[in-house]
Amino acid sequence: MATVNPSRHYAREFARRAAAQGTDKTFRVLDAGAGNAPYADLFGHVSLEMADVCLTPGKDYSHIDLVCDVVDIPVEDGRYDLVWCSQTLEHVREPMTALREFHRILKPGGEAWLTAPFYYAEHEVPWDFYRFSRYAWRYFADELGYEVVEIEPLEGYYGMLAYTFDTASRQLPEEMTKRRQQLRRMAREFAELDLTDKRTDIGMCKNYQVILRKPDDSPVI
Repeated sequence: MATVNPSRHYAREFARRAAAQGTDKTFRVLDAGAGNAPYADLFGHVSLEMADVCLTPGKDYSHIDLVCDVVDIPVEDGRYDLVWCSQTLEHVREPMTALREFHRILKPGGEAWLTAPFYYAEHEVPWDFYRFSRYAWRYFADELGYEVVEIEPLEGYYGMLAYTFDTASRQLPEEMTKRRQQLRRMAREFAELDLTDKRTDIGMCKNYQVILRKPDDSPVI
């Protein structure tokens, strides 16, 4: 039996909240670093545009509207009501530059909805550069003139443990069969527990979910 992934469940719920900020096609959203666009279906009622650098071999990018790096998005200032950027900034060499670019393309009062890892194995190598603490997010906000709406763990401590046990079960030597089986069982148990008892008051999370708001008085240049 495969281990359920609490992070994917909570990321989709976060995306659902983001999509609910708009009610019709006048509300413009950019999915920055869209990849295979796993949340596009949630944004069907608003005007969604998708941007990606499109460098991963074998990945389908036919749905991408803007082929670009997220540090340099070829649109006018103040175009979007909301920027959605999920599990992308760890792959950007200059994440602060990307967040500055999001600030530029947001309307005054617009929001950047972000998720990125705090504790996670290297992936999509060699394009994996950073992990972000809650204090990094506050620093970015202060430096770039965002208001912090939310900085919260995406999943709870049990979800982080589930990820750790699942990873270990696949990376231990083959001869440690019983230990691998034990870890897989523990991973499933803690993943299921995280979905019913999301503990953020202990331990640490695997990812953070963040909402940063461009102040109403920010000029559109």
